[in-house]
Amino acid sequence: MSWLSPRGTLAALLVGAAVAAGSGWAGLVLLFAFFLSSTWLTPGGGRRSAVQVAANGGVAAAAALLSRVSPIGTAAFAGALAAAAADTWSTEIGGRSRSTPRLVTTGAVVPPGTSGGVTWLGTAGGAAGAVCIAIVAAKLRLVDPRAAAFVAVGGMVGGFADSLLGATVQARYRCPACGAVGEARRCGCGGATVPASGLAWMTNDTVNLAATLAGAAVAALPVLLGVRIVPS
Repeated sequence: MSWLSPRGTLAALLVGAAVAAGSGWAGLVLLFAFFLSSTWLTPGGGRRSAVQVAANGGVAAAAALLSRVSPIGTAAFAGALAAAAADTWSTEIGGRSRSTPRLVTTGAVVPPGTSGGVTWLGTAGGAAGAVCIAIVAAKLRLVDPRAAAFVAVGGMVGGFADSLLGATVQARYRCPACGAVGEARRCGCGGATVPASGLAWMTNDTVNLAATLAGAAVAALPVLLGVRIVPS
């Protein structure tokens, strides 16, 4: 699989096995819908590492296993994938926007690719990704069609959480040689970077994991409140 590193392939197989064990063929189809759409939107398909696969699919895999004993797991599974889709769609579609990104916290203009920078096109793309996953989940009868909105909202909340964390606490590094600021520990010019802001452990992968947790929590909340979101 050219879109996965060797370890990424192994991680993807483990995630798929967990989803199959917990949510069956319907869960696998939903997972495939997320993966296929994300790969299609990413130029060249990308090449995801094991850490990236775990960050985007780990929560969904754990929730799928939980679904064997509780409907909360099924709702959380769909919400986690909706959040992952919202993040990927907003990033890839927003990258095609002609408007300048603005920081989600202050509205300040930032360079394209800056963590926490958003555009209207990217925001709309993220919402579309969340809604797409919610609709597929409902069609597969993983969630009740009347309650699929909770999954979509969970995905949007997860996407917003990703942007908010990216703008506030995600680690950024500055290159003393050229002055560029970004997420990488080594600059594109070849120079070593130094910490500029954020928490050292709050990487892009950590942010993605937190975003999927937020999406899962929001999607599962109605179940905790007694609302039927999973078909009987």
